[in-house]
Amino acid sequence: MTDIEKVTRLRNDDRYFGQVYNDHRPYAMRFMSKIHKDHEVIQDVYQDAVIVLLENVKKPDFQLSCSIQTYLNSICRNQLLTRHRKDSKNQLLNADDFDANIVDWFKDLEFSAEKEDRISAIETALEKMKDTGKQCFDLLHMQYFMHYSMEKIAGLLNFSGDKSAKSQAAKCRGKLREIVSQSYAKN
Repeated sequence: MTDIEKVTRLRNDDRYFGQVYNDHRPYAMRFMSKIHKDHEVIQDVYQDAVIVLLENVKKPDFQLSCSIQTYLNSICRNQLLTRHRKDSKNQLLNADDFDANIVDWFKDLEFSAEKEDRISAIETALEKMKDTGKQCFDLLHMQYFMHYSMEKIAGLLNFSGDKSAKSQAAKCRGKLREIVSQSYAKN
């Protein structure tokens, strides 16, 4: 019997429901067990899917565009995904999910006057470098803030290669340290 004949029979004879239910159950259950492990949930979803099929078959404008098995599998899959989304939204964060050995990293964010002075000195040094040594500023900015590779920096700043860019970066960091040290000496 073709699927179209089965649909016609389902429309006219509710007793045929059990036959369709049993014919397609094993494959649908195997299909769903690959997606979800809880057998009871899978069973409920399959029963709901067959009821949806029966309700849709009773509609006069219903046209089956695939096999009954494919239709049932798609209903089952969609219902499992819907259940999963609902379950995910309802889950609360559990304190047991976090590692107790993680150090409280917020402690590192506390600023002391000394840290603020160092940060201010570095910012001032970068501004000076931007005004006097534009290429050093650009190189350090690309390396530390834009996270460009030395190869890319070499191409953008017209160095002969990445080794040349690395060498220049070391010199620029030295200049930055020197400017910061001078700033500290003045304060």
